Amino acid sequence: MQPYLDGMLSDEEVAEARDHLARCSGCERRYRFEEDLRHFVRVAVDEPMPEELRRRLAGLRSGPPGAQL
Repeated sequence: MQPYLDGMLSDEEVAEARDHLARCSGCERRYRFEEDLRHFVRVAVDEPMPEELRRRLAGLRSGPPGAQL
């Protein structure tokens, strides 16, 4: 699944994968899930982090030695 999503397959392999997805509802659902997840991650990465959260995370990172998160 991942090589197909990553565009790493040959034209022949892409055709085979598309044919399989058209016939296998379980794999087609998984493909849609993976595709949606990748989209969500791309969108989430582009969203700015709220300044308050940035400060809180920085405070955790620079806490006292031996402090656990």
